[in-house]
Amino acid sequence: MEEKKGFVDWIKYKMKVLSVSDRHFFTFIWVVAIAVSLLTVGISASVIASGEKKEAERIEQEAQAKKQAEEEAMIASLNDARARKASITDAESWKLVLVNLNHPLPDGFKINEFTDLVNGHKVDKRMYEDLQRMFDDARAQGQNPSIAASYVDPMDTGSVGSPCALDHTTGLAIDVVSSAGEEDQENLIKWFDEHAADYGFIFRYPDDKYSITGVREAHNHLRYVGVDAAKEMKESGECLEEYLDSY
Repeated sequence: MEEKKGFVDWIKYKMKVLSVSDRHFFTFIWVVAIAVSLLTVGISASVIASGEKKEAERIEQEAQAKKQAEEEAMIASLNDARARKASITDAESWKLVLVNLNHPLPDGFKINEFTDLVNGHKVDKRMYEDLQRMFDDARAQGQNPSIAASYVDPMDTGSVGSPCALDHTTGLAIDVVSSAGEEDQENLIKWFDEHAADYGFIFRYPDDKYSITGVREAHNHLRYVGVDAAKEMKESGECLEEYLDSY
């Protein structure tokens, strides 16, 4: 009887040990599982963070490369513009001669041939074709252009009242008026403002450039500079002094 009781107690003891062992085992497994999960999460977060950092670096590198390319393109464009202007100056310097109170006619300046116009006016023959084409097109569009002033001999500039007389010594300047009368003058000037550059002419003395040119209220004074230069000046808003100084 004692032997049977001892065996039963031994069985109970073994079951108790096994139960305790199981709890320790499952606790160990649970701890390991949590540790593995945390490690996995940590690794994943590290991988994600590393990926995000690399993506941010890639985006930054692309942005810097794009910025650098844009800056290089802008510099190339400016260089092309300077080269184009320099080419215009070299090839067509006669069109861009600058005459003002600070710049007299260059030594040896000479107009080889004039074209005589009505009312005793005359201009450098080299610009006459574009002048005639401009006047023809203006008349075809209902305008009434007429020339009030043209070439002035350098010897006569002292007796001419117009402050822009010096520019007339180039043979490339004219003052335009409407033959339809003063009431039509504003409409005529508006037409030239819109179209003159297409024929190589600019308004030589814009009022807002008085501090540079020293001339104001010469609203009808047109100057021939050639089509390329005229269009560039109209687009940039530069007067002749500014345009030549920008080379």
